[in-house]
Amino acid sequence: MFVAAIGMVALAPPIGAQSPPARTVTLQRTTLIVADIEKSLDFYQRLGLLKASDISGTDTDQGGVFGATDLPLTADSRQSRLVVLKGGDDRAGVLALLWYDRPQLPSARGNLVGIGIGDILVGIEVPDIQAAYGRLSQSGTRFQRTPARFSQPGADGSPQTGQHMLAYDPDGHMVEISQMDRR
Repeated sequence: MFVAAIGMVALAPPIGAQSPPARTVTLQRTTLIVADIEKSLDFYQRLGLLKASDISGTDTDQGGVFGATDLPLTADSRQSRLVVLKGGDDRAGVLALLWYDRPQLPSARGNLVGIGIGDILVGIEVPDIQAAYGRLSQSGTRFQRTPARFSQPGADGSPQTGQHMLAYDPDGHMVEISQMDRR
């Protein structure tokens, strides 16, 4: 997996150190390697993500197959497609789906039943979790947890409540879908 995410993170100085001018780090995106780009697009668009860009490349194009010169691909692909999806909040991250034609890249994951080291958990907040659950259910999505209430401490220690569910996307990536209660 080729992974990054967009957002701003302030780097704090070590304890007891002089405070240097504030710096920020921008993570660009999280990219998932997918087997079937159309199925993956359908899954994430059912959650409300919108296409921000859609770029295809072939081995005969000037730029070639996306990532072929830099990424350690497990096969020589002739085509690629990179689709970037975003939500409605420009401060939050974007998700990219990256597909290669053939030969199909084998999964680097040995255990597709559970999660472990090297796996990722994609988090998406939706305005209506019941509607998202209904749309995903219609497409045959496999759920680890259907919508349920939760309460947990937030980053500042204050309680956060809402509903969340866990679903597997078409490639087996676990996706936590949440709807936060409004204060």
